[in-house]
This record gives sequence, structure tokens and C-alpha cells, in this order.
Amino acid sequence: MGFKVLIPVFLVFLFFTPSWALDKKALKEAGVQELSEEAPDFILVDKDGQSVSLKGLKGRAVLLHVWATWCKPCKEEFPLLDKLYREFNGKGLVLLPIAIDPKISQGEIDSFARSLGGSFPVYLANRGTITDRYWTWGVPVTYFIDKKGRIAGRAIGPRDWGSKEIKEIITALIGEKAG
Repeated sequence: MGFKVLIPVFLVFLFFTPSWALDKKALKEAGVQELSEEAPDFILVDKDGQSVSLKGLKGRAVLLHVWATWCKPCKEEFPLLDKLYREFNGKGLVLLPIAIDPKISQGEIDSFARSLGGSFPVYLANRGTITDRYWTWGVPVTYFIDKKGRIAGRAIGPRDWGSKEIKEIITALIGEKAG
């Protein structure tokens, strides 16, 4: 092949392959549905009134976790989510746990999350512009969003957030080598 042919092939590969190198076996074993679609932008407001948008997080992997206080499996997985957060916080992963409870205040959701063992910030869907497209499947549902703002996968239902497969997925999303 000539040099002139290789350049377009390389450019196609560069721009049309996912930014993540997820192992399909890890996705399957973790029960994560593989997707490759643009993640709808949204804005959330944190406890200090600061806005967080998905667009503003481009360049970082995002674990968007939709949950509710009335959901028993959601409550049970909080300690493992906290361990995952502590392991990957500061390494390029942003955890966005979003409660869909309609009649709860930010103070109440913060206290509730702390009582479950969560040391990470929590958000309320009703304090932002997050679309119901993210939780139409019920709760918990988690979206694995790559650094380019694309949904790489979706997990419906609770997960073992300490599993080898989940950690492999997160490691691939943030661009580290799995160890």
C-alpha cells in the first residue's frame, strides 16, 4: 500500500473507533450492555449550587449512576460504589450518582447517602436538566460514558462494583492499563 492510501485508512480508524478499548468479554461478564452512542448533555447542580454538565466533563470518563432512596438494591450497592469511587477518584473517573426522588431536598439526599456509606457527592435529578432518557429502564441503571462523551455501555440493575470485570471496564475508560 502506498503512503497516500494509508493516511485515509489511519484517519478513518482514528475518528471512527471508540476512544475506549473495552474488552467485550468484561462487558458481558459484568452484565453491561455494549452501546456506542452520543450521551445526551445535561446539567446538574451540586450541594454548593455549582453546575456540572456532561459537556464540561469531556476528556474524563463518567460513571452516571441513576438511583432512588426507595430502591433496596440501590441502597445495598452504595458501600461498593464508595470503594470504587475511592479507588478511581483522581484517576480520570467522575462518579455522578443521581437520585430521581421527586420530593427530597439536597440536604436530605446528602444525609441519606452518607448513612449508606457514600463519601462521594450526590445529585438530584430535579435540580438539573437531566433527561428521563437516562432512567427509563428503572433503577438502578448505570451508564459508562467515555472521554469523548459517548455511552460505551449500560448496566440495568445492581452490580458488584468491586468485581474484576467492572474494574477492567473503568480502567479501559480512563485509559489506564488493567492490572
